[in-house]
Amino acid sequence: RDVPLLTGLLETIFNLIENSDGSAAGALFESNPAWKEDFEGTEGYDESEDGATTETGMAQGTLDMLACEVPKKFIFEPVVSRCMSRLGSTDPKQRKAGIACLGVIAEGCAEPLRENLAQVMPHVFKAAGDSDARVRECACFALGQISEHCQPEVLSYSSQILPIVFALLDDANIAVQATSCYVLEMFCERLEPDGVRPLLDPLVKKLASMLEATNKRSVQEMTVAALAATAVAAEEEFAPYVPGVANLMAKLMQLKDEKTFSLRGRALECMGHIAIAVGKDTFRPYFQSTMQCACEGLTFESTDLHEFAYAAFANLSKVMGDEFSPVLQELVPHLITVISQDEGQLEKAEEAQGNQFNALDDSDEEDEEGGYVMHIRTALLESKKGAITAIGEMAAHSGAAFVPFLGDAMTVLLKAADNWHPLIKVECADAMASLIVPCVAQDHGGEIKWEKGDIAGASPLSANTTQAVNVIMKALVVLMQDDTKEVVGKACESIQSIIELCGPHSFASVANECLENTYALLAKEAPCQQLEDYGEEFGDEDDDHDAFMTSVCDLVGSFGRVMGHHFVQYLPKFLPPICEYAKSSRPPSDRSMAVGCLGELAQELGAGISEYWSNVFYPAAIAGLADSDYSVRRNAAFCIGVSCEGLGESVASQYGTMLQAMSPLFGIDVNDGDTAAACVDNASAAVARMITTSPSSVPLAQVLPVVLKALPLKNDMTENETVYNCLFGLLEKNQPDLIANKLELSRVFAEAASEASNVDDDLKEKLKLALQSLH
Repeated sequence: RDVPLLTGLLETIFNLIENSDGSAAGALFESNPAWKEDFEGTEGYDESEDGATTETGMAQGTLDMLACEVPKKFIFEPVVSRCMSRLGSTDPKQRKAGIACLGVIAEGCAEPLRENLAQVMPHVFKAAGDSDARVRECACFALGQISEHCQPEVLSYSSQILPIVFALLDDANIAVQATSCYVLEMFCERLEPDGVRPLLDPLVKKLASMLEATNKRSVQEMTVAALAATAVAAEEEFAPYVPGVANLMAKLMQLKDEKTFSLRGRALECMGHIAIAVGKDTFRPYFQSTMQCACEGLTFESTDLHEFAYAAFANLSKVMGDEFSPVLQELVPHLITVISQDEGQLEKAEEAQGNQFNALDDSDEEDEEGGYVMHIRTALLESKKGAITAIGEMAAHSGAAFVPFLGDAMTVLLKAADNWHPLIKVECADAMASLIVPCVAQDHGGEIKWEKGDIAGASPLSANTTQAVNVIMKALVVLMQDDTKEVVGKACESIQSIIELCGPHSFASVANECLENTYALLAKEAPCQQLEDYGEEFGDEDDDHDAFMTSVCDLVGSFGRVMGHHFVQYLPKFLPPICEYAKSSRPPSDRSMAVGCLGELAQELGAGISEYWSNVFYPAAIAGLADSDYSVRRNAAFCIGVSCEGLGESVASQYGTMLQAMSPLFGIDVNDGDTAAACVDNASAAVARMITTSPSSVPLAQVLPVVLKALPLKNDMTENETVYNCLFGLLEKNQPDLIANKLELSRVFAEAASEASNVDDDLKEKLKLALQSLH
């Protein structure tokens, strides 16, 4: 909270970047820890002659750390205001610093940046057209960082971003060309086919021609990555381009020069992404050649190629399914060997004084008391991580064919879960849940039929499945107590995956410990929450959203889904800490997370929440409907709807107040982004649930025209059944107020039943029949 200190520090950072002749865009790679870990030693990693970090790198690294660690209410505005003032300068060095720093804070300040995109993006677009190449290059990096960290809100700018980036692919400056490919890679990863379709043909052709025309490996690598991301965005619509692009990749996948291994790996990665995009049938002709390249890569002394191979195995097993199983006999033992390797070793400090470890990175730690040095082979660490991912995907998608390898895979993952490095533990926590899938495929025909809350009856789990579940659940519950948040979050996700796949009997052996661990996380009493030293200085109200807590709250919702009425007894303990996250002083992501969790509990527990309706669920939902954030409002609307559905006539007397609180949601402009559209959809579904539950308590003459005007649903297609079944029910009864809106109802049904509609086929048939009855 030392404003003068922060002000002086920020001015120094900006001045260093302004006055440096180095590439501020290149320093983004150097200063960001994630980028450094992934790309150190490859083109695009900026080093000074002696290998030290550059001035620009130090400045941006410091700013990145501040953005990630200092509460956003103290860091965001001072940085952005300086960015904006410099972007308006006549000095290109100042404009370079302004747009570069905006990119640097995109990760740490993602939440406030998402909320302010409307004010920020015009400046980014202007910088992308700057007369100075250094500014344009940094604008590309800023666009890439925003594209990566401000999802999904940034996707609403696709019609502006894609044409700008497409033009920058033709920039006279090679660095700008390369960084524009980086933007495409980051932006297209989450884009839907509709977003990329208008530029798909010229984009693919342009990237292909760039790849063939340039001899610069950095441009080639980024172009290949951009092609891969474009394929992922286009999905099946990329199919016509597969032969041509696969031909280009085939040439690159034959490269043998060590200097080109990264490019060879990128080409292999691109083929894996194309497989994901177009699916098994379209990709089948290229499966064998891609696998051959990946396996050949394992014969080279290149951890880079090994990592790319493991990623390809993961993607291809996901796409090819049972057709991948013939290679398991060869691959799984190799992967298990890699995972078993030791990526670090302890040596006496005095014995390590020579430069025998010069080939290693600087990840050495000395224990002053014991005089030992830990030498960490980060390249092997990354390979091990990739191998764990591949094992997990193979187990998840090879079905019963993976069962013979289950014992060895489980043994090696359980050991790796105790690894000293969080990167390995995160991957293990993620992969462990997949090891249950082969058992389910072999012993249960791919699906376990279980009843919510039924722990009294016989377990539907086979002996093999029970044994596997018990071992893995025990390991995951231990990982919930890890001191790294990412590990804890992934452990929660895997526990959720297992109990939703296998039902309440899978939870029985660890239930008490799992519930205690979850409560400790909600109450901020878990080991991973005890290492923070900012709480005392800034206070709890200044805490920023912890992404892993979303996984914790999702697990709470899953407890309701699996345990059913058995979880009601835990509500007095769990609800207070959940509601702490819903307070108006918390960040929007926290508020949305908390209200969403309440909605899930209301949906799963039904009348079980009645005791807590008046004091917890109702006030939280009403406050959420008036929130400034669309995500909070949509979750609040969902909570209202499912609460009314579960509580029945007991809350019908409050319908008037709830409808009035929801009314403003129908005035939201659905063109204001996906979350805005989802907000209106959830409001429509909430009203539909209220009508279905107690139609006499809803003033249909006033409500129906408003709801019909908002239909068909634009974003949240999971609510289609709820909304249309409500209307079908009213139509069957010839409800007078609905019949009075017959023309509007016909429009809604016709649009929802059209070929372009995202409504599922069965429901479309019902809509067509209903439409006929109206004529």
